[in-house]
Amino acid sequence: MTSFVSTILKPPALLECKRTLFHWINLQFNAIDAERVKQFGADRACAEWILRNGGTIKWTNSTDHVLNYNLLPPEGTNYHIQEVDATNSSIMYNGFDHFQGCNYVSKLILHQCHLVDDRALEKLHHLKKSLLFLQVTGCSSVTDKGLLSLNCLSNLKKLILFDLQSVKGIDKTVQALKSSIPTCNIQYK
Repeated sequence: MTSFVSTILKPPALLECKRTLFHWINLQFNAIDAERVKQFGADRACAEWILRNGGTIKWTNSTDHVLNYNLLPPEGTNYHIQEVDATNSSIMYNGFDHFQGCNYVSKLILHQCHLVDDRALEKLHHLKKSLLFLQVTGCSSVTDKGLLSLNCLSNLKKLILFDLQSVKGIDKTVQALKSSIPTCNIQYK
């Protein structure tokens, strides 16, 4: 009987170990490779990061979203990212430095990105000159603090916020954002 009980008690410890393993894997999939950025440019490295983690991108010279890593243009071609849809992706804070040097990203959708947290939103300052549209929805780790860090996005025209479980004072947070980005249309629930 003791061995049966000890077997039942082991799975939570095993699950904790697996969570740590998955966290480590996600950290690696989001890690920035400075040599790759230097060799192929910020937009190419960022596109690879987004696609590797399950998101999609759209280039400035295209109407189609790239869904597959293997459909990226040949290395060495000069493309710029215009839109990122990270819906249900595994992007996380340490990958958001990939946005540095991406000067044409005007639209970013962060929907059901459970690894996106306040630290990730704080790194959106890399897009402050180009970002016009931002959607942060269903991101369970984002709090009021993370939303308030969006005040640096002075060119933002539309911000959509809903289903943010960890945001406790949405009305107050939205008022603060409206004060700092008065030209932005903010929709929230």
